[in-house]
Amino acid sequence: MTVSKVIKYLLFTFNFLFFAGGAIILTYSTHVRSNKGHYQITDELLPAIHLLIFIGAMTLVFGFLGFCGAIRENRCLLALFFKGLLIMFLMLLAVGVLGAVSRTAAAQELVRKHLKQLLPLSEQPKEVQETFHNVERTGFCCGFFVGHLDWGNSTVVPDSCNCTDTSRNCTDLDGRDIYATPCMPHIMTWLDRMSDSLIGTALAFGILMILGMIFSLALICQIRSWKKGIV
Repeated sequence: MTVSKVIKYLLFTFNFLFFAGGAIILTYSTHVRSNKGHYQITDELLPAIHLLIFIGAMTLVFGFLGFCGAIRENRCLLALFFKGLLIMFLMLLAVGVLGAVSRTAAAQELVRKHLKQLLPLSEQPKEVQETFHNVERTGFCCGFFVGHLDWGNSTVVPDSCNCTDTSRNCTDLDGRDIYATPCMPHIMTWLDRMSDSLIGTALAFGILMILGMIFSLALICQIRSWKKGIV
């Protein structure tokens, strides 16, 4: 008697979805890492992004192993698949923890201290200034903590601070309408959203990994019993 076709093809289907999910995670996390300025990724969140990149890559590899192991009913490949899932599951727990830690008051205070080191913004390298210009445009804000004063004197306040949305809180600066709201609330809100995304991704993929480990372990046991002539 052969092994259960139901478990076998459930595992086959799972690995297809697992492989596709890994490709999505790898693509998205790599894109976020390459455009961290646009996504306003802080140094505190980078370890979690790096872990997601690694997990996405390993998911592709172990998804292929699980696919081959299920089709060929190979215990060695299925065992590797199971161990790989277990390791990645522990890594996903780390991603969730990092995402949760980044939301704590202590972590947010570290972000504030890091940003204070960049003041005045007008003395930062051009690429840093350009990154923050994007933050000001998307956040409808100016400066980090006290508005345009974070740039230095009024003559160096960039056009990204110009008030292009009159429904926002704006103020006059030497005849210019600029945003009066500093960007810190916008940055913290974005940090919370990124943390939620990391935690949600870790939870959803963790559930898939638990299912994969259950299916692979059941199939391994069935193959072992079948080869011993018990089933």
